[in-house]
Amino acid sequence: MVASLFIKLTGLPFWSGALVLVSFAVVLYGLNIVLMRHYIEKYVPGLLEVDAALPLPEKGQNYLWERTAGTGIVPKWVSWVGMGAIACIVGSCIWLAVWFWS
Repeated sequence: MVASLFIKLTGLPFWSGALVLVSFAVVLYGLNIVLMRHYIEKYVPGLLEVDAALPLPEKGQNYLWERTAGTGIVPKWVSWVGMGAIACIVGSCIWLAVWFWS
């Protein structure tokens, strides 16, 4: 909807709507990362520094911060922000497919 309104108001070509969606996806993904880091640092201080100091996990193992999933440290709405980024990427692919085949 945002991309459609942007195209309508600016008069740019139809394909530029995909750029709007990709840009929005990048913003949402960045916001998701910042919020995850904030909540992990708030409720488990020092975890990210310890995780960075440790060697890479072996195959089949996880980083320490990944083990916080499902513990309630990061609110669920933060995950919805990240899924919004994925939805924008999918939307931009559909947007380009409509532009290509029309």
